[in-house]
Amino acid sequence: MNKALFPGINELKWNSQNIDPFINSAMNIVREVDELVKKMKDNISKMQDMMKAWKKPLFERKMKPQPPDELIQFHESLKMPRLEDIKNHGKEIQKLMKDTAENIKPDKKSEKWTDYLDYVNGLVIQGITTGIEGSMEYLAN
Repeated sequence: MNKALFPGINELKWNSQNIDPFINSAMNIVREVDELVKKMKDNISKMQDMMKAWKKPLFERKMKPQPPDELIQFHESLKMPRLEDIKNHGKEIQKLMKDTAENIKPDKKSEKWTDYLDYVNGLVIQGITTGIEGSMEYLAN
């Protein structure tokens, strides 16, 4: 987009020859970039929505006293599906990242792409931390 807009910023004037083809070309490129940015934002939003579910505690207890064996069995019956959900969300996040990469076709070694990966990794770490905090709050209460 920067390359396409460069002539309009630095060389062309409104009364320059061939201004109309430049404007049409620039508008098409800007629309494409806008669509890509919207897609990236949508993918990030989907990831964050999935990670909100991670806040649900991995541990629950019934209000009545339970023998240790029953408590462990109850805990395992709750924990395994929750962990499976988290794994499935992880796979979905990977698919969303692959979708983003396929749409923008980044140079995978570029600083901008690695910064974006770091940003997404930070969101995932935040989601995991929120999940741990949710379980810890539940246990504390």
